[in-house]
Amino acid sequence: MSLNQPSSWHHACQQQHNIVPVTPGRLEIVPERTFDVELCTPETWRSTQEELLWYRKLYENTPCVYLTIDKTGIILSVNHFGANSLGYSPEELIQQPVFNLFACSEQQRLSDGLMGLFGGSQESEVFNREFRLNCPNSKMEWVKVVARILPSGKENPLILMICEDITVHKLSEDALRESEQRFQIMANTAPVMLWMAGSDGLCNFFNQSWLEFTGRSKEEEQELGWLEGIHPEDKNLCTQTYESAFHRYTRFQLEYRFKRFDGEYRWILNTGVPRFTPSGNFAGYIGSAIDITERKLAEVALKESQKSAQTQLEEMENLNRLKDEFLSTVSHELRTPLTNMKMAIQMLGIALNQEQNLLLEMTKPHAECSKVARYFQILNNECEREINLINNFLDLQRLDTSSKPLVLETVQVQVWLERVIELFQARNRNCYLHNLQLSIPDNLPALICDPFSLERIIIELLTNACKFSPPGADILVAAESKSNCIQLQVSNSGVEIPASELPRIFEKFYRIPSNDPWKQGGTGLGLALVQKLTKYLGGTIKAESDSNCTCFTIQLPL
Repeated sequence: MSLNQPSSWHHACQQQHNIVPVTPGRLEIVPERTFDVELCTPETWRSTQEELLWYRKLYENTPCVYLTIDKTGIILSVNHFGANSLGYSPEELIQQPVFNLFACSEQQRLSDGLMGLFGGSQESEVFNREFRLNCPNSKMEWVKVVARILPSGKENPLILMICEDITVHKLSEDALRESEQRFQIMANTAPVMLWMAGSDGLCNFFNQSWLEFTGRSKEEEQELGWLEGIHPEDKNLCTQTYESAFHRYTRFQLEYRFKRFDGEYRWILNTGVPRFTPSGNFAGYIGSAIDITERKLAEVALKESQKSAQTQLEEMENLNRLKDEFLSTVSHELRTPLTNMKMAIQMLGIALNQEQNLLLEMTKPHAECSKVARYFQILNNECEREINLINNFLDLQRLDTSSKPLVLETVQVQVWLERVIELFQARNRNCYLHNLQLSIPDNLPALICDPFSLERIIIELLTNACKFSPPGADILVAAESKSNCIQLQVSNSGVEIPASELPRIFEKFYRIPSNDPWKQGGTGLGLALVQKLTKYLGGTIKAESDSNCTCFTIQLPL
């Protein structure tokens, strides 16, 4: 077959000969020139034979597959190591098509490559490619084939083929390629924008989310092209932060405005993390970018809200300050004339008593004396009412706006309550119209409390009970020890608070409609002050009213 008939190679490729043992061809040392042999001495001949045997041994055991094939692809010789590596003996390979050793998909490519050797200079043309094997008993799957025509000067040249095992390398490449494909799939389906840069600081990868956000191609974004989308006001800061992190191999985080495909600038949070090779060499950066525009808008709204709230708070503090100044002024302006009025009323009472005694001696009608006394009593009661109103109101305001520290003292409840009731009776002559009783056990523990605030509570409750109880009604003040607390009760009979009104009796200025049969009047601040003082002392108060009886219960911690 001539060199111009490549069909013989293709025919040899498609024959799919079975590899079966045949009589191996031997490479024998045949002297080409008899006269050279005849001139050799026995020692020279022996030395030459030993050298040839050494070369043959070296050839047979070289860790590569050495094949000699003819131009039709038939194997003429193979070294022992190579045959064993392929999973055969040399005898099984001799006179068999070399193409049977390769995968079917590779046979035509190998045939074309070997035929290409005959198209150039036979002395310099080298065939070098990678092929997949099809040898069931071999551990080799991939080989690197290097082939060239042996320079023999004959009409039927031979081809030397060397096969190097590259299975591990190819498997590593396949694993790396598969890993790269998985990374590409994961990166392109990730719900965030991803990017990568090399050790030179130039970006070489952008995932699909990034490209969809910018509306640009990968080629436009690569290297430093992505910087074109940054808002001009943010570009210098981004560039400086980016370059500084690259020089120091540190993690960085940037917030900047980035142009979207529709031309709108969106706030982006870009985070970059350095990458290193297994040997510790810097390999570049990998990063992610997320759209934080909504968060930035929320932050701006929050700052504006906080600023507005701060302004309102300052206005309220200013109003409170003005209110405190107003109350301080009003309290001074109201208390001063009321004090003078109270003193004038007392002096008038003295004068009226003297005049009344004189008129009685002159036998003036008693009816006129009673009328004057009644007018004087009304004037005195209303003045006292106004003083109590101002005092209660100012005390409530102080409790609402400030919390001065408690003045704690140890209170012996029984002795203290007896003194408070005596003080109340001395100040209120009307209390003798009621049956005031005290119920306190002897073994009651001492109470650590602010006695001035507690006294104000008891006085207010007693005043309230006397005001709304008919003459001769029972008023009971009781005390007993509960678990870790002292319970004080002030109850009165002869009057009942409707159940619908109980939740509101501690409100400021609230007075129960049609519940003042004796027209005693009131400020509507007494019970509100009692509740405030009780909470101020750390206690609780509740009111109960049924069966024509009302009871206020206070519990204070020991």
